Amino acid sequence: MRNGKRRTAPVFRPRRFWPSALWVLFLAAGSVFSCVFDSFPFFTAILVAAFIGLNEAGRWPYKTNLVLCAGAAVVVAVAGVFSWLEAASLFALFFTISAYLFYFRDRAKRLIPSFEAFAAGVAQAPDYGAFIDRAWEELQSMAPDEAVFIILAKADGSLYIPAHFGEAPKRLKRNGGTPWKVYASGKPMVVDRVSTAHDQPMDRDAASIVSVPLSAHGEKLGVLQLESASSGAFTQEDAAKLSLAAMILAHELYMFEIESTEETDDYDSD
Repeated sequence: MRNGKRRTAPVFRPRRFWPSALWVLFLAAGSVFSCVFDSFPFFTAILVAAFIGLNEAGRWPYKTNLVLCAGAAVVVAVAGVFSWLEAASLFALFFTISAYLFYFRDRAKRLIPSFEAFAAGVAQAPDYGAFIDRAWEELQSMAPDEAVFIILAKADGSLYIPAHFGEAPKRLKRNGGTPWKVYASGKPMVVDRVSTAHDQPMDRDAASIVSVPLSAHGEKLGVLQLESASSGAFTQEDAAKLSLAAMILAHELYMFEIESTEETDDYDSD
């Protein structure tokens, strides 16, 4: 950039050749070391580390990295350093790791259409009331077994649950509960075991909570919270996914607030 400062953290980084070459050298040196000292556990650790490193930092495709690591296991087995049974156990390990990597990749791909549908659903709301109902409905469909709460902030810093599905709005007491902590800190929070006095859940049957802030353009807009009747129901991964939903929701909410402000300004000018 012209001023040398980055406004956004780098996301897309080109894959280079030298990390792959370094990981291959690491694999070769570790294989030789483990063969010299006849240490099969160390060889297993070297293979797993090299396989993960090649996939994460290298530029070669997944199949090439798998062939390299599997080839190293075959070489030491043919050389008679380790038995074929030990080599077979390595192949079983690589099969397990590969299956997990494919599962993780496919799971990440499945998230994109879900959030695209969520963004499209809330963006089609014709007015503010319909927007809140649509957002609540879409979030509930994404978390069918959990209690969903959209908590918004007023200009005076108070929090309230907006009117939705015919229910009247509800003002939240300043009791230091989870929504207030998340709103004040601006950071997601996962509560594995709810303490009614300490966490102040919205649902009386809640046993665990994940709560993330709603913010857009540096403005705090509220909190998005899920509550479950099971303890330990949420992880940091759930907090990250909910944060993505909150980002989409907060942007649309901010646009509604901008439109409302512009309409008020026009009315005052008249």
